[in-house]
Parts: sequence; structure tokens; C-alpha cells
Amino acid sequence: MHERHAAGLALALLLAGCGRGPEFVEGPAVEPNPNPRAPLAAVLGFETNVPVSTEVAITDGVNAWTLEYGTGEDPADGLALVGMRPGRTHRIEVSVRDGAGREGSAGPFEFETPPLPEVGTEFPPVETRVSEPALMEPGVTLFNPRRRRVGVSQEIADYNASFGMLMALDAVGDVVWYYRTDSRISDFEKLDNGNLAFLTADNRLLEIDWLGNTVRSWYAARRPQGPAEGVPVDAQTFHHEIDELPNGNIVVLGTQWKEIDGYYTSETDPDAPRERQKVMGDVIHEFERDTGRIVWEWRAFDHMDPFRIGYETISPYWIRRGFPDTVDWSHANNLLYDASDDSLIVNFRYQAAAVKIDRATREIIWIFGEPSGWGALSDKVLQADGDVRWPYHQHSPSPTPQGTLLLFDNGNYQARPFDPPLPIEETWSRAVEYAIDEDRRTVREVWQSEAFGPDRVIAVAMGDADWLPETGNVLVAYGALVDPDSLGKIDWPPSSRLQFNQWTRLREYRRTDPPEVVYEVVLETGKPDLGWTLFGAERIDRLGR
Repeated sequence: MHERHAAGLALALLLAGCGRGPEFVEGPAVEPNPNPRAPLAAVLGFETNVPVSTEVAITDGVNAWTLEYGTGEDPADGLALVGMRPGRTHRIEVSVRDGAGREGSAGPFEFETPPLPEVGTEFPPVETRVSEPALMEPGVTLFNPRRRRVGVSQEIADYNASFGMLMALDAVGDVVWYYRTDSRISDFEKLDNGNLAFLTADNRLLEIDWLGNTVRSWYAARRPQGPAEGVPVDAQTFHHEIDELPNGNIVVLGTQWKEIDGYYTSETDPDAPRERQKVMGDVIHEFERDTGRIVWEWRAFDHMDPFRIGYETISPYWIRRGFPDTVDWSHANNLLYDASDDSLIVNFRYQAAAVKIDRATREIIWIFGEPSGWGALSDKVLQADGDVRWPYHQHSPSPTPQGTLLLFDNGNYQARPFDPPLPIEETWSRAVEYAIDEDRRTVREVWQSEAFGPDRVIAVAMGDADWLPETGNVLVAYGALVDPDSLGKIDWPPSSRLQFNQWTRLREYRRTDPPEVVYEVVLETGKPDLGWTLFGAERIDRLGR
């Protein structure tokens, strides 16, 4: 124990009978965050003569909010002050309370945040086009901007993957927090302990606090990049998606390499020669946080037919990520645990299907998606009830409190090999909600964010759709949107579409008919060679723990 802390405790015992409140032994002081990865945060530090809980009131003259910290968060170690807008002077007041309910206070203090970086290759343009806070879900919107130079070379792919960012926006679209790292971020989660976890393009999983400090990290032990800092997990890759289980373990998408004889070499010509191919299939790993020990796995190769392929199976996705001569069979891009029945819902983009898995038995409960070619699994496939537009290359299926399933339907191709795809300009992307009857094994379409029309958008990759519990609104992240000026010039294969610019947007819809947009933020550069996209977005209750 520090000598001054011991003296403070002795003083507390002396004063306890006098009914005096907690006293500040050192500080308070507000300092800039020493971690440059999260520059809008600040650190509040002080010591008191007794353990206290802390409440911090902050205002910038327009916005006012409070941050609360329990007795388990020691202010001597520094408390994260978050939610501040850039380039403003903030007024800060500190209140403390001891276990007997006695109070003390200090302040006000002033703290000026730095401005945002200049918009360009290091920071995205963020434009708010619609904001109706009275109709919106409370909280802040957390998402991950992705920098994207146009082109198909490995050099450009590496450049794009070397930038990672998380960003939080308030209800009017102001930046209230951001974090910068050196590897592109896919999925991220706010954990039960209040910290953030995210996956990187180089097969790592990091847990950080709101000052951007790494609390712990894990990595796929057999990743192409070799060992890294943190706990190794016996996996080939970490990709796309994570989730936190009620038991505290983490589930993450990984992969399995398998050489298969007589495999396809073309998605468009069924008579093309077959050959022995390295095929990448998906694996779900559940591992313990402290040890990294895998305690449960599910392998797509054990349950699904690798000869049921989709468009982009014969693509360089895994080649660009360090796995030479490898085709991409199933391409899972989303994983969600459903506590209501101890199941996992996994989305397979190239299969145009979401699959529900019983965690106890590892058996497939149902398959929702394009119904052709399932062979021995045909009895698991949900059948259309009414007019259903099957999703293609979709993302982010998740059950809602209404018992429905919400997802982001990219709508790409609108076909599977070897049927010809629709031209790209005849498709569109949307958030869509389906009612699933597990007993009857049927699916019915009940709501969509937008229909085909002159204002349609086409997301060729990524995307997210989330039910917002207080309002019943739907938050939609549009992934990678095609520049409208490219239509007529662009085709589906990545070698074509990567040569044109992309943009993205976030929207919050009221779930009405027709849907009403109550929030829209756009990331668009207007430049032909640089764009910004995103993987997903979440509405979280607050910044901090």
C-alpha cells in the first residue's frame, strides 16, 4: 500500500466518528489520454481517504452527461472520461460517495479536446443527412470505417488492410469517440464487463478499454503471420465474427483447409475440367478466455456438402490472406448465439443461407436460404410461405424479440452456379425481416427497408441489420456500396468491382410501411480512387463501462 494511501485510511478512521464525508488526498486532475489511439478520451485521476464511487458531470455548453464509476474502479489508476466532442472546451465536476453515503465534490475543471484529423486517407468524411433524435433509439452508434483504395493488386489489398478504426457517433452524427489501430477491423462487441473486443485482418482478437489500452489479446496460432502477442488459440484463422457466451467463453469463426479431388475450377462453366483443389471451409471455435483452450467446435465440412458452391467460391479471397491456391467454399460471415434455446445461427454468404445449429448436439436445426441443391439436408430447408425473395450473399441474421429473423440482404447475383446471375444493375440491397415457423418449417417475409426503384443501392459486400429494443427501430449498416456512376461498367466478380469506387451509409428506420428514415450518416469522398466502407454497426447504450 502507498504510504499516503495508508495515511489516508488512518485519517478516515479518525474522522469517521465526526460524520465528515470522503476527502481528496491527491487531485483530482484531468489529463489528456496518454494513448494516442483514442485521442478524444481523457483521464481523471485522484485519491481519497476512503474507497468511493464516483460520478462525473460533463458539459460542453450544448451537451451534458454524467459518467458513473463503482468502488471497483480505482480513481488512483485513472478513470476514462469519454463522450466528448472534438475541438471543444468541456466543464467537468467530480462527485464522490463513500460506503456510508457521505459525499464530497471537486471542480469544476476545464478540458479541451483536440480537433478531428483532416479528412483524407487517415480519417473518413462523416456527413449527417437525417437526424430525428425524438424518434431514434437512445444511445450512441458504434461502427468501423474501412479505408479503401481502388485496385486489385496485393499491394493495394495490404494497404487497405493496414488501417483499422472504431468510431462512435451521437444522435446528431457528431463524433464522440474513435480508436485507431494498424489492422482492419471486422466484427466488434461491447462485452459484459464494459470493454470492447474486436477482430483484426491479421487473425487477432483484442479486448481494449475505452482509453484504447489492450486489456488482453488472443491470436490464431496457425495464422500465416506467425506468433503474436497474447494467448494462442489452436485455430488456423480468426475471421469475420465473434460472440460472447453467457459462460464467459468466446466463440469465433475460424477455418479448415481440405484438399478435395474433382473439385470445381469454374462457377460459370459446369463442363470445365475438375481438379484436386485446396478448399477452405468454416469452423466455429469456442475457447476459454484465460487459457485460450478450445472447449467446443463445429466444422462445416462435417455437416454440409462442399460441392454445393456459390458465386465467388472460385475467388482469391483466401489467397490474398496468405493461403495460396485456395478456393473459398462456404464463407461464413456472421455468428450469433441465441440463449433462448442454446443455439448458434451462422450465416454462409456463398451458400446464400443462414443455418441454425443446436449447440448441445451440433446438429443443424434448420437452413434458411436459397432452397436448391441441399441433397441430404433438404428436409432441414425452410419452405416459402407466400411471396419470399430469397436473400443472396446476405449478412448478419439475428433473431428479434418478436421471434422473427432480421438480416441484411446484399442481393448479389440472385443465383447460384451454374444458373446465370442477374446483371448487377437489376439487383438491390435491403434490410429484411422474416417470420420463421420452426414446427411447420416455413418462412414468411414481413418487412423490408426498401424496394427496387430509382433510389436503390447495391452493397457488394458486408452489411448489418440490428433490431433496436426500446423503439423497435432497425439500424442498418450498408457495407460496401457501388458508386451509382459505375453501373453499366461494373460486373459481379471482385476483379471487376474492385476497380471502381465504393461508399457507405448508416440508416435507422422506423419499422413502418413504408419505412421512415430517422437517422442517416453517409461516408462518401467524391473521389474516384479512394472510398470508405464499413463492416457493421451497433447501437450501444453508452460509451464506457
